[in-house]
Amino acid sequence: MKRSEFFSLVQPLTSKLYNFAFSLLPDDLQAEQLVVDSVNAFLLREADEIIERELDKEDKKSVQLLRRQYFKGMLKHMAEIGVRRSHQMNESMRLSRPEEYATFFSLDPKVRLALKLRYEAQFVVEEIQEILSAPRHEVIEKLHNGRFLLVSNLNSGMTP
Repeated sequence: MKRSEFFSLVQPLTSKLYNFAFSLLPDDLQAEQLVVDSVNAFLLREADEIIERELDKEDKKSVQLLRRQYFKGMLKHMAEIGVRRSHQMNESMRLSRPEEYATFFSLDPKVRLALKLRYEAQFVVEEIQEILSAPRHEVIEKLHNGRFLLVSNLNSGMTP
């Protein structure tokens, strides 16, 4: 596969990647940079496989499967890079979270990503486990605790 074919294959994924990046780093510039870094890290590690792969653009099903495989690979790199960056961010950056989603952005970055992967992207636990490089019980714990914290915070705000 040529580099141009690769980019035309993953181009439709950029807005989804940005959405996940923003959930890790709630700053436009940081999220954009995280997308760029994730795609580049994926290309660096998977370059040999990508170059050797033949792409049959006529076979829509194989194109969709390949796109999903690459999406998961890029998300895996995004999780690795984004979680480290979110922990390294200074307090001023952490305080610039969007106010309308303060509860969501107060969660641990891995919990935020796990919730978005499960409920927005509809990934199953095994896929989330692969993306987060975490054991099954840890993924289930993050999903459970994240839901609990979000619901309890919403419920506490609704009491008269």
